Amino acid sequence: MMIEYITHCYNTVPFRSLSALSKPEALKVMEDLCDDNAFFERFKEPLQYWESRLETEAWLRAGFIQKGGKLKDEYPLYSVLGSATWIENYSLSTGIAVDMLQIPLSLFNENDISFTFPDSMVSYWIARDKPEAFYHPSYHGQVFTLTEIRSLITNEIMDGIESMHPEGTIPYIEAQIWNHEIAMNYYTEKISSEM
Repeated sequence: MMIEYITHCYNTVPFRSLSALSKPEALKVMEDLCDDNAFFERFKEPLQYWESRLETEAWLRAGFIQKGGKLKDEYPLYSVLGSATWIENYSLSTGIAVDMLQIPLSLFNENDISFTFPDSMVSYWIARDKPEAFYHPSYHGQVFTLTEIRSLITNEIMDGIESMHPEGTIPYIEAQIWNHEIAMNYYTEKISSEM
């Protein structure tokens, strides 16, 4: 079984990233977004989140390059492998508007995309602290290529993915897009075809 698409979740404008902003701009955005809901409570400590994000993205870059990835862009755009069911259900239950764009994996090659179990910041943290209840060394703290993720994904893995996540984190496999042009072109073409 292989899931042949990724889902990019966004609010009004796709493919925005804090990593594209200066530190003061990013901190201001996080302060404005901070809330008690599952999407934005991570911004309660904006400076800590910013530093953790930069550290995680440095780890992602290094891990992907070590696997042979050739980054077209300095920071990734984030998506979810397959559907974003939890995010969609939470959005519907809370009334928080979230749009979703499904992008075929066939558009990407080995140099364009990487993956982590689960969210990259959570995977990095679990591998660093190794909490006994959740740590799986084969998955956490690993950056996977497109070929590797294709060989790893089974029904058993997808069925058990929730047990690999600490409470309060969202159960999914994250996809990191390192070639922004592919994603943005797909979105532009999709919007044009719907007009």
